[in-house]
Formats: sequence, structure tokens, C-alpha cells
Amino acid sequence: MIFDYPIAIGLSPNTQSQDIWQAIKILFQPWIWKRGKQLEEIKEWFKQYFTVNDVFLFNSGRSALYAILQAFGIGEGDEVIIQAFTCVAVPDPIIWVGAKAVYADIDDSLNIDHRRLERLITPHTKAIIVQHTFGIPADIEKIKKITQKYKIKLIEDCSHAIGSSYKGNKIGSFGDAAFFSFGRDKVISSVFGGAAILNTEQKTENSELKKIEEKLEYPNYFWILQQLFHPVAFSIILPLYNITLGKIILYLLLKLKLLSKPVYDEEKRGILPTVFPKKYPNALALLLVKQLLKLDQMNKRRREIADFYFKNLTNDKKIQLPDDKPGAIYLRFNILTKSAEEILSEAKKRKIILGNWYKSIIDPKEVDFQKIGYVKGSCPKAEEAAKLSLNLPTYRRLTTDQLKRIIELFHEDTGNYR
Repeated sequence: MIFDYPIAIGLSPNTQSQDIWQAIKILFQPWIWKRGKQLEEIKEWFKQYFTVNDVFLFNSGRSALYAILQAFGIGEGDEVIIQAFTCVAVPDPIIWVGAKAVYADIDDSLNIDHRRLERLITPHTKAIIVQHTFGIPADIEKIKKITQKYKIKLIEDCSHAIGSSYKGNKIGSFGDAAFFSFGRDKVISSVFGGAAILNTEQKTENSELKKIEEKLEYPNYFWILQQLFHPVAFSIILPLYNITLGKIILYLLLKLKLLSKPVYDEEKRGILPTVFPKKYPNALALLLVKQLLKLDQMNKRRREIADFYFKNLTNDKKIQLPDDKPGAIYLRFNILTKSAEEILSEAKKRKIILGNWYKSIIDPKEVDFQKIGYVKGSCPKAEEAAKLSLNLPTYRRLTTDQLKRIIELFHEDTGNYR
């Protein structure tokens, strides 16, 4: 049908009718946009979920990382190891505190390769950031042993991975610190937002992080309005997306700045935008509270969809499937194939918008590598993965018929689904 929601991996995938009505309701209550009890509700949820004493909320995941780095005293002349095959939102905060991002190559799980870490560690190394890519846990125990050996900080990037686990323990509970993103296409979404936690041994840093959070200002009302308007706008855009009208509306709303982009232009050049870092506003907390209630259901559904892909794509020799790893939640189901560009193009013709994280080794494609310190050729495995990567959607709204349409892109000659 024309007005069905399209298969679109990056276009507000978590939004359901409950979220839309919640956003509309909040739009008409600007007096609760900045401060409110929902901020404490979210903090309490994280405290209980991760068994920590304090939780710190920010207006984005990169703001949370920026604050963690500051709390750890990381700055001018220091180095922080991160993986290539990532978003510019990870190296940027390192640059913003005056430190240097050192890029490590990845392993077959598309996570940082622990076997390559020790050769990158220098007397200037202060931390390693571990990104659990697409919600697939990295080999965190081995990485933790390395950080303990060299007495450097372990920071977990849980932007893709809230609700995932490693050997029965929650991702986010292994490091000296962890940060989370509530971006529009993350595990849970309030369009923008982020959180930071420290383990119980980081008492001094915990106190410093609290001071940093308290000193920050709230975002201005227009920025909050942009985020609240996002789920409302996409309730109109998505049903019209396949008949071009939705694309036109989206273009106009971005042009009029009624919607914000997920990555600001300054960030692509390593520059700190004025919108970061800020406190997390209560308006977005009101959206997130509803999302947190759905976390287990959404992750269960993601795993079911991933199992469907595993069953129906296993025999295709032209593609490499992601690790079928216990505890993974598969924010996106990323495959590697030499036909990635052709499949993306064919899918688009069929009104299917698949994902392209991370077609640029440091995403998005407009990132200035020189400004963010990445040297082409330094991480060959990550660069190869970027060329071959293609993300299949796993969001809850997908129907069985839509999943079959995705499989047909690979198995045109069969009608057999399991």
C-alpha cells in the first residue's frame, strides 16, 4: 500500500504512536521542557539497571563522553585509543579536550582488535574506548586486562549496546566508565540525549563528573523544540516517503531548521558545536521514559529478526554474516558483501532504504580525515569492512512481509523462508 510505513533503517525507527502523542502533548507544555521529575526517574532506572551510585545525563552521547574525559583529567598531550569503523562523534570529544585520537584496527566482530592494542600504547595513552559495534559485544575481558596492565582507563561506548551482555554480564558494567546515546536511531531514542556512569571505584572522578554536569546549562528552547518536533514530523513524513512527498517535506523541514541533523557540520571538521555539551532537558526525558519501558521488548524483537536473517541468509556464499554471539542485540544486522553498492541501489528502487553505517571509515562521508587525525591505510581491515558493509534493519516495527522483501534482495529465485 502507498501509505504503509516504508522499510527505512535510519528514519526514526523506534517511533510508535505512543511516542508521537507523547511528543505532541509535551510540545504544549514548555514550562516542563527543562526541569522535571522525569530526569530523576531516568537516573534511578540506570542506577538500578547497572548497580551504580550515580548517573549523569547530557544532551547527547558525545557530550557524555566529553564530560567523562574531562573528569578523568584527559587533555592536552594525552592519547586515547579508539577503533576505526566508527562515527565522528567518538573522536570529536577527544579532540575537544585537546587530546589525540589514536585509531586501532578491528577484528571479525567489527570491534576493536585486542591483539593490536599493546603496540599502540605509549606513555601518553590515558584511555581505551571500546565500541560494541551494532550491539555485538567486544572481547571486553581481554581488553580490560590490557588496560589494567598499563594502568589506563577503560571507557565503554554503549551507544549501540544498551541491553546487550557479555558472558551474562551487562555491557556497560566492565569499564571504569560507560556512556550511552539516546539518538534517533539508537537502541532507545529521545532524538538526542546521553548518559554517563562510572564504576564505584572512581570516587574522585565521580565527584568531578557531578560538578561538570551541574555547571552545564540546558539547551535553548528552540533546540528542544526541534527534537520534540522530530517524532511528530516523521509521523507525517514516513507514510508519504515512498511517493516522494515525504522526502520533499523532510528536505523543507531541514532547510527551515525545524528539524536538526544527527551530526552537525562543525563536527565533521573536529569543531565543537555550541549545542554541546549541555544538560539533558526534561522534555526529552519524558520521551525516554516511555522508551525505557520498551527496552526488553525491542531488544527481544531485534534478536528475533536477527535470527530470521541468520536462518535465511546462512547459505548465501556471497555474503559474510555478523557474529552470532550470545548477548548481542543487533541494533543493525550488518553483512559484508562485495555487492553492497548494487544491493543498496536495487533496494532503493524497491522503496527499501537500507543502512550504510559505516561506509566511510569515520562516518559520515563528509568527515575531514585530516582534522580528526585519521590516516588512510592505517587500519586496513576497518577500511575493507567499510567498503563491504550493508546494514539490514532490526527495528520492532518491521513486519514479516517486509522481512521477506528484504530477503528477496538476496534470494530472488526462491520463495522459501524459515
